[in-house]
Amino acid sequence: MHRMTAAPRNVIGISVWHKDCCAAPPLQPPIPMPPDSTLHAEAAPSLSPSAAGCRAVLHRRLAAAPGVRATVMATVDGRAFAHAQADGQDLDAARAGAIASSLLALAEAFSRETLRGHVQYNSIATDRGTIVVVRVPSRASTYALSVWADRSELFAVTLRFALDTAAQLAATIDAPAATPVPAPA
Repeated sequence: MHRMTAAPRNVIGISVWHKDCCAAPPLQPPIPMPPDSTLHAEAAPSLSPSAAGCRAVLHRRLAAAPGVRATVMATVDGRAFAHAQADGQDLDAARAGAIASSLLALAEAFSRETLRGHVQYNSIATDRGTIVVVRVPSRASTYALSVWADRSELFAVTLRFALDTAAQLAATIDAPAATPVPAPA
């Protein structure tokens, strides 16, 4: 028998849990969403300071790593938040963000079922290079970062790049908003 927990309106995160095969219900809390959001709509470009700051971090980091082809930061529900790509690299950020967040969610579920642990990162080795997906360690834990690099980059270098970039993104997201300076009277 399945137990479904209904989420309040405008919240993503309905869980299906079978008590006979799962040790515990999923640990991730539902993610509050703005009232006008839908699951399948592409996120509108954000003008928030944190989105702009994250884009700047991704572009700066990408420029310093010639083997890294692209990076996409997405919400854990699959919406692209910020991205950067090398010249000549095709990128559908919305699609890559959705796939990366799904991959991270599957890895989390597999980790809980097998080792009762939490995923730190997930990697894919291909004939053309390496893909690494990591959770951005911000206070809210609502972002994932995917990085893909060509064969010129060693896996360890790509992983270190992803982890360091995720840490910088978390610092950008968690930084307190700048307090506006009052205009002189």
